[in-house]
Amino acid sequence: MRSAIVCLALAAACLLPAAARAADPAPTPAPASQWITIHNDFYWTDTDGNRILTRSGCLRQFNGTWYWYGGNPRGFREQYVYTSPDLVHWTNKGVIFRETDYDSNRIDVLYNQPTKKYVMFLKYHGNGAHFAVATSDTPDGQFTLVSQTLVDNALMGDMSIYEDDDGKAYLCYVSWAVGTNAQHGIYALSDDYLKLDHRVYLWDIRSREAPHIFKRNGLYYYGTSRTAGIQSSGTAYYTAKNLAGPWSPAKPLDTPGMDGGPDSKNSWDSQVDFVYPFPNPKDPAATFYMFAGDRWVKNPQEGRNGDYVWLPMEFDGDTPIVHYYQDWDLNVAAGTWRKFDPVRNLAAGKPATASSTDGDHPASNVTAPKTYVNYVNTFWQSEAAPDAQWITVDLQNPTPIDRVILKWGNSAARDFKIQSSPDNSTWTDLFTTTRGGSNTVTDETFPLTTARYIRMTATARAPIPFTGFAGGRGRGRGNRGGRNGAGSQPTSAPTFTPPPPPTPTGYTLFDFEVLKD
Repeated sequence: MRSAIVCLALAAACLLPAAARAADPAPTPAPASQWITIHNDFYWTDTDGNRILTRSGCLRQFNGTWYWYGGNPRGFREQYVYTSPDLVHWTNKGVIFRETDYDSNRIDVLYNQPTKKYVMFLKYHGNGAHFAVATSDTPDGQFTLVSQTLVDNALMGDMSIYEDDDGKAYLCYVSWAVGTNAQHGIYALSDDYLKLDHRVYLWDIRSREAPHIFKRNGLYYYGTSRTAGIQSSGTAYYTAKNLAGPWSPAKPLDTPGMDGGPDSKNSWDSQVDFVYPFPNPKDPAATFYMFAGDRWVKNPQEGRNGDYVWLPMEFDGDTPIVHYYQDWDLNVAAGTWRKFDPVRNLAAGKPATASSTDGDHPASNVTAPKTYVNYVNTFWQSEAAPDAQWITVDLQNPTPIDRVILKWGNSAARDFKIQSSPDNSTWTDLFTTTRGGSNTVTDETFPLTTARYIRMTATARAPIPFTGFAGGRGRGRGNRGGRNGAGSQPTSAPTFTPPPPPTPTGYTLFDFEVLKD
């Protein structure tokens, strides 16, 4: 994705069916057809180069602008929103809901047409929580708490909101009425979305959390994950033709391996956050669905980095299937997707040289073929010092290009340029930034140019961040106990331990790709 954006567990589902978009204020026409690339296994960053904080959140589109809502995982006292015109460049609009004493998470946001209000829904005040509602006049303004309530006079666990084709909204939630995480239910909301109206369905589902609903071709899907704390978890789902049931028995979400990799047992190292539909304007039955997960626990040895995972959801009849793609292309306007074709990479197999090499990690590694299974084993690394380093790809012939993708390791450049040259002597700047980051992707498009040589010239390293923390997922002072099957959760905000000083290393670069789109 462009501008050092990167990577984007089934929890608070943020679904927006095609027909429900009619409730958006002043909808704007879809933009011209354009493909963007989603990159997994790396960190998403905003336009300031900072990591995006949207755990347990949702994705919405209002007035033609994308809004990505979610919480700061370091305690969940702050809910953020980021905006984007293209699902690529994300601007941090700041904290839109803050609580001093209680955590709040699993947020959803809808626009209510009758009241002209944006309504935020929260799992509020702890693990055993209240259902809370807040409102704002704008999608990125400050939201004001309107109410908090028990659901059927009982605490609840995880929750999400589903808006149906007719604009009716529903709460799906984990009920604690007869035990911790012992039942799941669906509740219709009032027309103004501010109150619980009546319960639609209730059934016994134990030791499951992260409920969400989406609808495809008239069939509803109700998904859950295991109660496993912050551990990644396999996903299960139920289906029904009516929200009032009857619902089918649970089925595991099919997550078969590809590129020589094994099947996934834990939703590709994530807990799904939402499933988002991208309507196909030519064929509503061909609407594309995207699986989006929170990756709480990293596995850098296997290349599983990043806070978020976005993957295409495929279907065999009514059966959803989620393969793993480190890179894939999305066409928002057309409501479709495609695999990222490595043949498009004009740098594949081409010679590469660099200012220096550390050990057995030559420059040529950045143009060698690799998949999500083995990419961490093949990279270029420069010497540890100095900061000024470069790496050049020789396309071997003058070639029209308009895009470069760089996949950085833990030791990345903060200040660098992408440059082109016809002769490896005279260089033209194509892109310059001072906001590069560790374990991110630089995906930049620039005006079409013809070049034989493409170079990355770095002048300063990015700080190596400390990403771990001790403690559960957003369990603040409002915590009211542990989860079935997950062990006890902490009763205070997560504790942070300063990282040890990193060992100085040279720049680490996995991929240097060059394209003409």
